[in-house]
Amino acid sequence: MKDAPGSPIDPGRARRSRWASLPRIAFEFALLFGIAVLAKQALVAVSNGAYPNPLWLPVIVLSLQHGLGAGLAAAIVATGLQYSGGLPPALMTEDMYGYVGRIAAEPVGWTCVALLIGHIRSQQISQQRELETELDERSRQSTDIAELCADLRGRAEMLERQIAANAQSSNVDVAEATIALQHATWEDFAERLTRFVILMTGAAEFAVYLRRDDALELAFQPTDEHRPAADTVVPSDDPLFPAIVHDRVTLSSARSAHAALLGDIGIMAGPLIDQHASGRVIGMFAIGGASLDDMPEDVERRFLLTSSEIAGLVGRIGLIDSWRAAAPPGQSNGHGAKRPEAIPEPAPASRADSARSRAEVKRPALPDNDFSVP
Repeated sequence: MKDAPGSPIDPGRARRSRWASLPRIAFEFALLFGIAVLAKQALVAVSNGAYPNPLWLPVIVLSLQHGLGAGLAAAIVATGLQYSGGLPPALMTEDMYGYVGRIAAEPVGWTCVALLIGHIRSQQISQQRELETELDERSRQSTDIAELCADLRGRAEMLERQIAANAQSSNVDVAEATIALQHATWEDFAERLTRFVILMTGAAEFAVYLRRDDALELAFQPTDEHRPAADTVVPSDDPLFPAIVHDRVTLSSARSAHAALLGDIGIMAGPLIDQHASGRVIGMFAIGGASLDDMPEDVERRFLLTSSEIAGLVGRIGLIDSWRAAAPPGQSNGHGAKRPEAIPEPAPASRADSARSRAEVKRPALPDNDFSVP
């Protein structure tokens, strides 16, 4: 398995790699000196004149390849091979100093070449290792910086969402949205209610449930192109029902116990209390979203204010919901069963009858004053 880029170098593994390279170096020694000895014997057989000693080849090559240590070892091996058959006899014209100089000339030359070339090569090898170590360190630092940048990017995005959510809506905007909601008509009620909820809580996903026949039925939900609207009923035997209706608890997904009760309803839910019937719970208001971290810091206070305002509009919401009762039921959110499908009316006998039927059916005017749920 290969090491990951930027992983630190293990000193023990580096020593093992150097020991593992010793057989390769020994093989190079044997090969080069074998070639040099064969070349020397061939030159001796075919020529009696002066010629360059082939033992220079392994000394120079090994010094260039592996540095000072290998060069000195090659010089020693070359000296041993040179005089393995014994020292040459002294000439009649040579004194002792001349004889010693003649037999020591090549070994001294090999040693000097190994020292010079090997030292330079050893410095290059050392610098290369330092550069490799520095490269590994920089790669590791680059990886850490990349991870840090990714974390900072995520943190910056989260802070941007928090800043956007915590941006205080001006009192003028809230007042205008409240007044517009009170004077909403059939055509713009949903739009104005959505704008009011967004200004107050920062949540574009919300739902209003009305209490009917000991159950909480979904009465209003803004249009969402990515998710079909759901006709959902929260029955009285659902744990969510007594928590909202009897205990009047504002549930938040930030608490694990509340998150289990909320299920797929949303991230917050609370009761809608009738302002004219001594605190009777008449429905439930819920908001959705990815997380409470994307909501304003004082989202609970804003949620309670929004619930109080919506509680005065449940009559209008119930009236609108009654006109939508014939719509096909959607899917349940896991807290209750779907509403039974509305029984379709028989089709008119002719186009004239159909036109006359549509003309006779008129929408009632949306009242300006609030009234309780029927």
